[in-house]
Amino acid sequence: MHEGRRRYECISNKNSVPYIRWENIDSIKQYPVIQISQDKIVQCEEGQRVTLQCCSSTDYEVEMMVERNENGHLNPEISENCKYSYSVQNCERAPGKAELSCKVKNPNLQGFGYSSEKVMLTFKNEEFDCRDDNFGSGNDGDVAEGDCEGDEIGSVTAICSRTTSNWEEQENNCVLIVIKKLEEESQILSAETLPVFVEKLSNITLENEEKITNSTANINSIVKILNNIATTSKEFTISGDVIEGFINISSIIVSNSTFSTWKVVNNGNTTRNVSALFLGSIEVIVGSLQRDTSFETGTDIIQLRQTFVNSIYSDTLGTNLSAAIFIPEEGNFTITTITFSTLNNVLPARNSNGNYSSLSNSINAVVVLLQVNDTISNISLSFDLINETLGNPQCVFWNFELFDGFGGWDSFGCELTSFVNNTVTCECNHTTSFSILMSPSIPPGIKLLLDFITYIGVGISLASLIICLIIEGVIWKSMTRNYTSYMRHVCVVNVAVSLLIADIWFIIGAAISDSQSVAVGPCTAATFFIHFFYLAMFFWMLVSALLLFYRTVMVLSQMSRSTMLAIAFSLGYGAPLIIAVVTVAATAGGGGYIREENVCWLNWNKTKALLAFVIPALTIVAINLLVMIVVLFKMLKRGVENTTQNNDRHTLVVLARCVTILTPLFGLTWGFGIGIMVAPEAIGLHVVFAVLNSLQGFFILVFGTLLDSKIREALTGRWRVPSSDSGGTRSTTAGTLDFFRRIQRRNVYNVSGSGSAVNSGTSTSGSYSVTDTSGKT
Repeated sequence: MHEGRRRYECISNKNSVPYIRWENIDSIKQYPVIQISQDKIVQCEEGQRVTLQCCSSTDYEVEMMVERNENGHLNPEISENCKYSYSVQNCERAPGKAELSCKVKNPNLQGFGYSSEKVMLTFKNEEFDCRDDNFGSGNDGDVAEGDCEGDEIGSVTAICSRTTSNWEEQENNCVLIVIKKLEEESQILSAETLPVFVEKLSNITLENEEKITNSTANINSIVKILNNIATTSKEFTISGDVIEGFINISSIIVSNSTFSTWKVVNNGNTTRNVSALFLGSIEVIVGSLQRDTSFETGTDIIQLRQTFVNSIYSDTLGTNLSAAIFIPEEGNFTITTITFSTLNNVLPARNSNGNYSSLSNSINAVVVLLQVNDTISNISLSFDLINETLGNPQCVFWNFELFDGFGGWDSFGCELTSFVNNTVTCECNHTTSFSILMSPSIPPGIKLLLDFITYIGVGISLASLIICLIIEGVIWKSMTRNYTSYMRHVCVVNVAVSLLIADIWFIIGAAISDSQSVAVGPCTAATFFIHFFYLAMFFWMLVSALLLFYRTVMVLSQMSRSTMLAIAFSLGYGAPLIIAVVTVAATAGGGGYIREENVCWLNWNKTKALLAFVIPALTIVAINLLVMIVVLFKMLKRGVENTTQNNDRHTLVVLARCVTILTPLFGLTWGFGIGIMVAPEAIGLHVVFAVLNSLQGFFILVFGTLLDSKIREALTGRWRVPSSDSGGTRSTTAGTLDFFRRIQRRNVYNVSGSGSAVNSGTSTSGSYSVTDTSGKT
């Protein structure tokens, strides 16, 4: 609304003769913004209530009127706070239709088309797959529009799903009414009204920040408002207060909490240029600044600096000094820079190479907008990288002409001059908005191979872990009769369960990461559980090592089974839970929990959250290796017979072998993972890591279960058919067992001091010795 008495002219034509009429008018109101329910189908049931919406801006009063009521299905009952409730009747007369209109009460306005909106209800006497007060009734695949919240205007589009019998939301075009009113008002701004309008918009945006940042429709509307402000500012010079308010508003709609919203905006077919429109608006309004002064303003996200120079110019940019500029040319000119620290998540990475979606590219630095009120042909810009694991840097600027006006990154006039210590330096011969495009160091073909290896390996791992748990369930009673064997198998089962659940969450996380729009919430949940259960696997390996230490070094010490179980489960699951919870609590708030490229795994570049997994895992590897050195030293010094109790020897030897092999294997796996972080371009490291990491379940099955001779004997005895006609079967089984025993005898040595060979015999309770130097038992 424009306040204050002003003189207006109205020009009309009659018989090609122009007529002009002048009036002094105190104020001009905006058109009424009428909010009414969408057309819907209603399953007719006697006594059913239908609630419709009829609202307008506070400057107008409206009311709902029934224009047509076929068969008398609607019976008006109550109205309150823009809600009009009707009861349904005469359903035996269905089908039928009812038409209602939401009208402005002012009779002087009722002749104009903008003074009313209509809604049509269709009553049907049949069953539907989906029924909802907001979307009405429909069958599988039907699309319907529903109403927005009370303080919003627009519509919500949903599709009926027979599977869930619910309407599933597809698109939300609801805009806050207060924002919509400002959008209408922004179309008739002037030099006098602009400062007040920008201040009002800034306050309203701040008050409704949460609703705005989570809504594509609100962001779209505010970008349109900003564009109208920028267009208006072309006609005059703007003040510092206007540009400060403009930056405050912009900082809210590109804040960290809007990343997922902008992904939806940029993926939409009709709104692909919203981010480009936003950047263009800023470029336009910066051009309206007064050029003969130097000043700074901004927020943590956007920083504006205007400097008047008369010599060579160099400066560092951004709150973290993440960019630098150098202009070697001398002269009297004004340089204006705006540094955006979050536009890498707002602007799409499409470039001039014909790659519209640019899924393989990322904006890997701050975006710097540069304007100079003179012709400059030599500009040097340096950028610190956001994600240090990416390679193939390209110096680019935003070209608004690409892709039929949608805009994209272009390298024309810019070239890379150096890439040293994660800093990229470019030289360009023009001014606009600059940044760095980068892509993964691994070629797409190799990445496809790694994905293939990973998914095949994880499938083998899952199958192996399931087989391992089935075997443990089959032989549990026969293999857990003594204390040590019981605890060993508890450790094996929990290692297998932890890795099984971690692999399942890995698949879920990969599915989330592969989707076009990565939802931060589900990705964060997947990362938490992957982190927790992978840590649990390592901590249960630690429990296995401590059990081995306890039963070989502390032979005379006795601890009850319940005490040992309490310690094992506290260490196996309690410690990982504490680490995982502390990690997500410390890093998730600032958007530093998951990786920047929205891969569902712990962040490295921003918060080093990955250390919360790497440090505990490698520490456990080191402790387990130390335990094995101590245990082997004790065994070599005193002999297995003197180190362990008779009924524990086989179990401890198997446990020692399991810890000795699996601990270095798992440690080596994540050692390669660290190598990948240090040298991401090393394809060989990626391949080895993918193979070892995806087959961990297979290694547990082999070294933790299948190589245990007593487990094989227990399985053979359980599956042997006790029949007089089964001599062939018994002979084959005996031959298999003898084969394993011969292999075992061949590699068993006496380490008690006499140097004579130990004959383990055929008894399942025979003595076992330490592994030889080749690692065999």
